[in-house]
Amino acid sequence: MFVSDKNMKDLVFSYLKENETSISGLSRMLQKDGFKVHRLVLTGYLKAMADLGVLKQKEIPPSKVYTISSKIEKNIYEVVGDKCRTLGVDDKEAATVGAYVLQNLFRRPVFLQEIRQFGLGDVVLAKRITGEERSEVKKALSKNGFRLPNNDPAYLVDKEKGYDKIVDSFLQEILIEKFKSQGLVMGPKQTKLEL
Repeated sequence: MFVSDKNMKDLVFSYLKENETSISGLSRMLQKDGFKVHRLVLTGYLKAMADLGVLKQKEIPPSKVYTISSKIEKNIYEVVGDKCRTLGVDDKEAATVGAYVLQNLFRRPVFLQEIRQFGLGDVVLAKRITGEERSEVKKALSKNGFRLPNNDPAYLVDKEKGYDKIVDSFLQEILIEKFKSQGLVMGPKQTKLEL
């Protein structure tokens, strides 16, 4: 299966954010998640990313090991994952909040591949979406270049969980941080969200 560059980068980052990994390690992780990428293609891709400064490469004979460069901006999944870690709840609840944030932001169910990018594990307290609804969402994402493994489940978090205030707060904080607008905000900064 071909993996688009955008999705490949996100996958590689999600694997490397845990710890440094070799080419063979990355290849095994990709295969485990349903992506078949030839090792030579993966090697060239990683070398190109290292040449651009996106990844750091170091030699630990007989392997080359890759890590994420500290200069790189985080993607939306990593930012939401970081915000969820500040809630002071277990990973399962934090991943569920993250899925709800994305579900509201993107106005669609969220796939497991996206949830894993939070760095909070792959268990969420949500309804699994199957059949035609899942297929329609997957098809729409594929048209926009976002590739998912065929067996990747989609989830929809129940609105009754009461996470709407958290969604609003997260989006405000993310925008303020992204545009470095902290000095424009009046009032005390909320340091912890209550569920």
